Parts: sequence; structure tokens; C-alpha cells
Amino acid sequence: MQPSKHVIVSVLVSALVWWWLRSSAAALACFLMGVFIDLDHVIDFFYNHRRHLKFQRFFTAFEFEVLENVFVFLHSWEFALVWLALLLSLPDARQPVALGLFVGFVTHLALDNLFNRHARWAYFLFYRLRHGFAGKYYYGAWEYRKRLKYVRRRRG
Repeated sequence: MQPSKHVIVSVLVSALVWWWLRSSAAALACFLMGVFIDLDHVIDFFYNHRRHLKFQRFFTAFEFEVLENVFVFLHSWEFALVWLALLLSLPDARQPVALGLFVGFVTHLALDNLFNRHARWAYFLFYRLRHGFAGKYYYGAWEYRKRLKYVRRRRG
């Protein structure tokens, strides 16, 4: 999903978190997590474009190009389970902020799962690890072929 859409959804979800918990800190945590979880894409970009690093390619790389390796370490349902276990073990005073972070995280992941074109299991860290973080397994067969065509057309 595009960053601008994550910002819009995060504002809305954060407002709901504030209404639900009456906590500005929880709402802010929800917003920040909902947007800044995408910072893990920076690692993928630098890893895959270290020889031809051009920042203007950053957004097109994730939308159209084929990345040889896709790590996106933060985009993992396994972390949602760990986060939930942590949340349940926290004392009551700390739960609103942790809950805001959890809601932001799960919302972001769910939207990416619904709207990004990738393999069914792409947002499971163990799936990506099992396939050596190879981009072709992250994208899935149809999306991988489509992206290869795009890259070939650009090269002329």
C-alpha cells in the first residue's frame, strides 16, 4: 500500500484508538507504528540497490521493480503474536500505549496483506526465511512475471 494511504488510514485508526482508550499517547503510538513500520523497506532498498543507489527510484522500486531479496523484517505476522503476548503480560498502566502500537502494527500488516500484490504467505517471516528472502517467492509467480516485464521494458 502506498505511504500516503497508510498515513490516512493511520490517522483514522488512531482517532478510533483515542476514542476507545481516551489516551493521546496510545493514539500517537498507533499512528507512528501504522506509518513508520515501513522503515524496514529502507534496508531492502539499500541492499538491492547498493551499486546504483538513486533515491528517486525508492518508491518505484517497491511498486514496479523486482527486488532480488525482500527482507521487510517488521512486516511479519509472527511479530504480531509476540507483540500480543507482550501486551498481555504488561501491567495495566502500560497497556494503552502498547495497545496503540499493537493496533497500528496489525492494521498496517492487514492492509498490506489485502492490497499489496504478493505471495499468500509473504508476510510470514518464516516463509521468507525458508526461501532465503528471495524476491520471486515474496511476489508470487504472477506478480513476479509482471514485474520482470516492467523491468525489461524499461531497459529497452
